[in-house]
Amino acid sequence: MTECYAYISRALPDLDPVALSKIIVHSRGFNDTHGVTGLLLYDGMTFYQYIEGPAQALADARQRIEASRHHSSIQVLLDGTPRQPGAFSSWSLGYLVLDEPAHALHAFVMPADHAQLIGAFNVLAAQADVM
Repeated sequence: MTECYAYISRALPDLDPVALSKIIVHSRGFNDTHGVTGLLLYDGMTFYQYIEGPAQALADARQRIEASRHHSSIQVLLDGTPRQPGAFSSWSLGYLVLDEPAHALHAFVMPADHAQLIGAFNVLAAQADVM
């Protein structure tokens, strides 16, 4: 069964580009191996992420995310079964840099409406710089 997980978190102030690159590389490797897909947005201060995949793989990814020392104040937006799986199925981990904070995502609270949340991520992805 496919599960999804979305959150907002505060990046630690000392997060450097090398550490961020390592996070992305390791996450993409894990996701490729375990069938997890999704999107990570970053505005220089805040992470916004949506991922989905097989239940056990997603539980493992979530555990890795929540244990990371690179961010804090995780606010879960979604945790469960997506209404329509495959929102970002072409990306093992799409990474996009935002020019400004994603105020539209801060408006969501748990449990967020899946379709509306995916729509907000898609709007932001269309405006972001792809990495």
